[in-house]
Amino acid sequence: MYIEVTPTGAPTVQEPGDFSRLSIVANAGSAPAAVVDVLLASGLAVIGSTPDAIKLDVAAFRDTARAALAADPTPEWERGFDAMLDYAQRKGWYHPDTGAVAAHLEWTETTR
Repeated sequence: MYIEVTPTGAPTVQEPGDFSRLSIVANAGSAPAAVVDVLLASGLAVIGSTPDAIKLDVAAFRDTARAALAADPTPEWERGFDAMLDYAQRKGWYHPDTGAVAAHLEWTETTR
């Protein structure tokens, strides 16, 4: 799954059933600091995030991902989300004590 940040509108979670990736996707014409500002304003990113080190608030991210589903989340979906976090923790990208998970920023010429 990824979080799409567009020049207008709130960030949205895309492909909420794909637990094999976690990234932020933004238009190449956007200013990196503006992307972080949008994520902070939405409550998805935590204070201290930078374009090189975006940290997502896991609770807000999970809620946003749930809302992006076509139906209520299933127990399988919840397990998939948790497994994604477990993988991130093993890699050092997620620290449960802080409630934040790292996500990298990808640039695209157009929004997906």
